[in-house]
This record gives sequence, structure tokens and C-alpha cells, in this order.
Amino acid sequence: MGTARKYYRESHDKLVKAQRKLPRMQDSKKYEVKSNNYMKQLRKVNIIHRHIANQRLDNLHKISTEIANQYDVVCVESLNMRSMANCSFGNGKATLDNGYGMLLNMLEYKLSDRNKCLVKVDKWFPSSQIYS
Repeated sequence: MGTARKYYRESHDKLVKAQRKLPRMQDSKKYEVKSNNYMKQLRKVNIIHRHIANQRLDNLHKISTEIANQYDVVCVESLNMRSMANCSFGNGKATLDNGYGMLLNMLEYKLSDRNKCLVKVDKWFPSSQIYS
């Protein structure tokens, strides 16, 4: 299976550099008419964001297609990734960068197209007690 790369982290330096240029442009205040240079720089920032999102989507499609082709029943845990990212573990960006919710949505429709089953297990389900 494909590995979850950290696309945001890989492009972070380039994105930061492009975003730092924005407030230095002429007429970058909120209610002023934006200069052409400001708009060009804003487009560059948007292109970097779009590139990161497209990389993540492509990887998730590859992973979900591989899982959907390989297995008949897929069980996933229903996690609240937003609350996991807000914890003080220091991995908020990494947690949100993996796109777990998008992966679940892709798995759901790809498995249903192939007449296979996706089981969402509650995060409080005591699975260790079944086999003891």
C-alpha cells in the first residue's frame, strides 16, 4: 500500500516564503484596492495550496483504490480527527495533513461501487473483550 506522505510539510518552506511577501506588497491593507503585484503573489500562494491539495487527493485515491480492490470487507474506526489535532501532542498539522476523513469518503463510495462492505466501528467499541 502507498504511504501517507506529509505533503504540507514538504511544501511548507515554499509556502511560508510566498506568504511572507504578501503583506509587503503595496495596498495590502484590508479595504484598499489591491495592486497587480499583490494579486500575482496571491495567485502564487493559491497555486502552492492547490498543489498540496492535489498531491494529497492523488495519494488518497491511490490508497483507497488499492484497499477497495484488495479487500471485500473493510473495518475503520470512527475517529474525531479535529479533536485529535487540537490535543497538545504537537502533531496537529500532521494529523490534519493525512486526510483521514477524505479517505473514509473515498473508501465508502469505491467499496459500494464494487458491492463490498465498509464497517465503521465506534471509537468506544470494546474490541479487545470479544476475543478474551
